[in-house]
Amino acid sequence: MANGIIEISFAARGGQTAVTASQLLAQFAFDKGFIDVIAIPIIGAERRGAPIWAFTKISKNKPIKTYDSVVNPDYMLIFDTSLLNIPRIRDSIRESTILLINSDKSIDTTYLPNNIKIYSVDATKICIESNLMLSSGPILNIPMLGAFGKITGFYDLEIMKNIIKEEFGEKRLPKNMKVAEEAFNSVKEVKS
Repeated sequence: MANGIIEISFAARGGQTAVTASQLLAQFAFDKGFIDVIAIPIIGAERRGAPIWAFTKISKNKPIKTYDSVVNPDYMLIFDTSLLNIPRIRDSIRESTILLINSDKSIDTTYLPNNIKIYSVDATKICIESNLMLSSGPILNIPMLGAFGKITGFYDLEIMKNIIKEEFGEKRLPKNMKVAEEAFNSVKEVKS
């Protein structure tokens, strides 16, 4: 946490809804009472399946005056474990970074710093079982954010419900809240 600003990185593949997740996280934090928030998408010529980045910065006590991407994240949400094999992503994980990884398997920590916490949630399974899907695959943003809310306490399910209803409408609310609650309740710490 640099100067009271909490920096969060999202590592995903194109189509996994990480850019939307970074924007929603900013809204959730602002609704919870953080005084300043910013979502920073990195959008280029990426195609579905290509590695992408998105970032969110949130602050409880001062304005955010930097709009650059996050280099040393306090938290990192990894939507696909295969991304840990990419040096740029792996190298951005520093000691004390807290990882939230979408995975149903044990996580290979061989090339990761020793002093990190890792949480795991099977967001893919949650989405598939609830049929929260696009043609590109599971819509991972809501379950990942449900799990992130649980491990950080930055926002709760009620705030998620209000923002999701506002952003996606009443019709999509029940399914989105179902996956958010399942992820909130099933996220687990796998390494500390």
